[in-house]
Amino acid sequence: MKKLMLVIAVLLLVFGLAVAKKANVMNVEKGELPSDSKGCSINLSEENAFSKGGVSLKVEAAVYPTPDPVYFGEYQPKKGVWDGFDYLRFEYVNPGKTPMGLILTVKPDGTADYGSRLDQPLMFAPGKHAIEVELTGACSNNGTAIDWKKKIKQWNINGKLTGPLYIGNVQLLGADDLEKLNGGGDDKPAKSDKKAGKKEE
Repeated sequence: MKKLMLVIAVLLLVFGLAVAKKANVMNVEKGELPSDSKGCSINLSEENAFSKGGVSLKVEAAVYPTPDPVYFGEYQPKKGVWDGFDYLRFEYVNPGKTPMGLILTVKPDGTADYGSRLDQPLMFAPGKHAIEVELTGACSNNGTAIDWKKKIKQWNINGKLTGPLYIGNVQLLGADDLEKLNGGGDDKPAKSDKKAGKKEE
């Protein structure tokens, strides 16, 4: 009986660790909105939802292309430590006819300048897709490895919008969870091709 209990305890521990490899940064399905934005309006919309009866995050501006860069994301996010996860992933719909290039910016605590943050170029192709950003081995703009054990001070998606965007849940995933997710459908996510993008401020 003791051996059986030990086996069950080990299985529960393993299962718990597997579950811990998936977490929401922003749960749009439950009505979570970015806490920080500029130059764009953010609303929950039933248009282009990513699940039946769900909602998406509609990001739009008054004019396109936006004359200045805009951004949306979180300052001091509730899910502030990304250690232990391999990917940041979210689905999107670009209803326009042309690709839209934006940037994911992540600032860990202690980030004092452009060089110490992560600026990852993202390409939003027309249609419905998913973007995955690899966190394992990701480097800041100055080439230093990001320490994901540090709390995230801020993350956002920024740049000049050329049209509206619809965003789904923003999630942290382990490599195994991502593989299972990608094996379940024909629409393969479009991965970012760089771990850290360089740009002039």
